[in-house]
Amino acid sequence: MRLSVVCIVLALILYTVAVWSEWAKQRLKFWMVALFTFGFVFDLIGTSLMFLRATRIFVFSVHSFFGLLALLIMLLHLLWALLAITRQGIAEAYFTRFSRFAWVLWLIAFISGIPKGM
Repeated sequence: MRLSVVCIVLALILYTVAVWSEWAKQRLKFWMVALFTFGFVFDLIGTSLMFLRATRIFVFSVHSFFGLLALLIMLLHLLWALLAITRQGIAEAYFTRFSRFAWVLWLIAFISGIPKGM
């Protein structure tokens, strides 16, 4: 199995556990922020490895659009998590709603890339 696929699947697992744990508890914890961080890092590594293995120049597609958008949203999500965990209050209150949106967007990017990996 390619290292890039392993990284992306690890990102899926870590990001999913972080988002849904935070939703279930309705409170952001430090370990969840750590999972967000590692999920983002593994996604970035996996995406970078896939880009480096590509034999063609960047091709715009549904997957590339959602993939890049998802990476940006994940970075914003991680920064927001860091802000929410340190300041709490209103930043944390809106974080839960945004988390599920970010996760769905990331999942679209993940699923749209499955046919390319086959």
